[in-house]
Amino acid sequence: MSKNRNSLKQLAVLSGVGLGFLLTGQTIFADELETSPAEDSINASPEIGSQVSDDVYIEDQQSAETQTGSKEVSSSYVQTVDDTDMDDAQLAEDETEPEINNSIPELSVKAYGATGGQSDSLAPGVYTISSAVSTGQVVDVNAGATYSGANVQIYENNDSGAQIWRIDLDHSGYYTFTNIQSNKVLDVNAGLAVNGNNVQQYAANQTMAQKWIVKKADIGFVIASALNNQYVLDLAGANSANGSNIQIYHSNNTKAQRWFFNKYITKEQEMDSMAAMNKNLVANGQYYIVNSQTGQVLSVYGQSTSNQANVDLEKNYQASSQVWEISHDSKGYITFKNIGSGKVLDVAGANTASGTNLQIYESNGTRAQKWVVRKDGSNFEIISALDPDRAIAQSGSNAQISVQNSSLAAEKWILKKAEDLRTRLDQIAKNNLNVVADGAYVIRSALNDKMVLDVNAGSTANGANIQVYEYNGSNAQKFLITNDAKGYVTIKNIGSGKFVSVDGKGWNGNNVMQSAQSNGWNQKWIIVKTNNAYQIVSALNDSFVLDVTAALAMNGTNIQIYESNGTKAQQFLFGSLNKDDSLWISSNNYLTVSQMENNAQLVWNFFKGYGWTKNAVAALLGNMQGESNINPGLWESRDEGNMNCGYGLVQWTPANKVIDWLEGNGYAINSGFGQCARIIYELENHIQYYATNAFNFSFYDFAHSTQTPEYLAKAFIYNYERPYNYNQPQRETYARNWYNYISKL
Repeated sequence: MSKNRNSLKQLAVLSGVGLGFLLTGQTIFADELETSPAEDSINASPEIGSQVSDDVYIEDQQSAETQTGSKEVSSSYVQTVDDTDMDDAQLAEDETEPEINNSIPELSVKAYGATGGQSDSLAPGVYTISSAVSTGQVVDVNAGATYSGANVQIYENNDSGAQIWRIDLDHSGYYTFTNIQSNKVLDVNAGLAVNGNNVQQYAANQTMAQKWIVKKADIGFVIASALNNQYVLDLAGANSANGSNIQIYHSNNTKAQRWFFNKYITKEQEMDSMAAMNKNLVANGQYYIVNSQTGQVLSVYGQSTSNQANVDLEKNYQASSQVWEISHDSKGYITFKNIGSGKVLDVAGANTASGTNLQIYESNGTRAQKWVVRKDGSNFEIISALDPDRAIAQSGSNAQISVQNSSLAAEKWILKKAEDLRTRLDQIAKNNLNVVADGAYVIRSALNDKMVLDVNAGSTANGANIQVYEYNGSNAQKFLITNDAKGYVTIKNIGSGKFVSVDGKGWNGNNVMQSAQSNGWNQKWIIVKTNNAYQIVSALNDSFVLDVTAALAMNGTNIQIYESNGTKAQQFLFGSLNKDDSLWISSNNYLTVSQMENNAQLVWNFFKGYGWTKNAVAALLGNMQGESNINPGLWESRDEGNMNCGYGLVQWTPANKVIDWLEGNGYAINSGFGQCARIIYELENHIQYYATNAFNFSFYDFAHSTQTPEYLAKAFIYNYERPYNYNQPQRETYARNWYNYISKL
């Protein structure tokens, strides 16, 4: 019988820590307890997962600390004993109040016990004993006491050792009930079979006060005292409130005298079974967890990535902090990993008390981070692996663990497949590639076109605020738009060289500022055409767009990102500055590196708009640096006004070759945009550039070539510049450097 044994010590450690659960199933026996063979056919309490054949009335629990005798109850609660269970004499005896007899009765106890061949007998084993008045309430030793004389009461099932009883059957058919925590037995006080006599625990003494007769009844079982079988275990006053007393009382066939024996298995075993049954219900993947009542979704508050960050419910912005990746382990348990943080959904402190908060925490494989998703009509309930009676519920705007109740809408959830955020944004960006062409712009508010985006006080510092301000023509109000290959846009302020950036992870009210280039998603945007204006969508999340706070078209009003709402506060106009030569640094002096970079970006944006490759523009810039420091106002040898010398970006010689063309086309002679337009004119009219034997390809082929910047820089010397000295390898080095620079833009 070793397979039917279990360590009493192992059972004892369960006491008081809430590790067990009640369910009809496998019997667990105490160590070294040899049991008589008996059929395992009991009437089980309708706990989760139990099979119950009888209807059970569940009465509301009431607070009561007093102990009273059993009282008459409404006839609707009285259950008639089936005459197949008792003979006529016994039925007649039940109809009249018998005389109290404290002596041991002369009756065949085997007719009530387990050894008489009854098919409805109770098998020895380890059980909790629940009341038919309220099946969630069980027989309990007050305060988990271990001393003789401690009171026995009714109490909410908490799976402590004070509520677990080893039930043994002797050779005469009598049962004893031993509490596994105290090792004391269920005992009738003073051995008196009288109405209202208290039931307690006491050290085993083999007297009839500690022996019981168990008989299947209409509902559950009757537990009769061996002192007198007409006196049965009774819930005083049929009161199921915690602490209500248990006594013996004359049999009256009420629910207060009906009991269920619930075989004891651990909560872990129950949850393992539940996980296995539901493992194929939801496929692995990424989901929004939507409350069916409010439509809000489980979210990590503030998009935090920290351990213990709160999980709440918010409007679905399709943010990564609202997306949960479902994966199953080998037992069928689900883990919910938050995409935004990489951390998993966790019950704070592994505490199963109703109202315990949900949080995110680094994955540790504990039951506090495992879940079972179970179908509930058209919705789902999400059960914690810590306790089959604990489910995720919405409480206000917060998410918490609550007592499982399938009738509560707060515990009903929809699992909605989530599209990958970056995949969605990439498609939006692709659809809006070059909606606004690369170039320099003033960005005006649709609230009032005199109000434009502006860097506060013309600051060049990282973190300087972006605001709206009345147009004044300063560089603090001029921005370079650059589209990348995917359709994302960067917005660079001309005055500071810094990029318009979101100060945050992409949420309502995140501030917009300028910062040094980082290539982060907080510096990328998607420009979308809307009627006669444009929305500037954050690449962090397409739910949020550039927004004039409170729609106030006033000097100094802050710019933020906010949920798209279609108002004019979120619409802008782009005024091109591609003929605004104030963007260029132009003088008859040599430029610094940062000044050359300013002009190089203007050159890149200009020629990219004509389809030139990055390689070709880098080669052009390498030659411009060698000729003029990329300075449209530089005269050869700084000999200003000498028309016989070279002039401008590529040092056209004689100078009047380009100056006459510029003036004839309405440009100032030091116009950077005008000089770039002159190069396009030369390409289109097949002048200045002539293919050579060394580099036998056209100007058009040069502009669209993917040869190395070094190769193309040398080709430009031969086919366009044609200097006295062709051996100028430094221009190839310059070209490579500019290629690297514009690759970062």
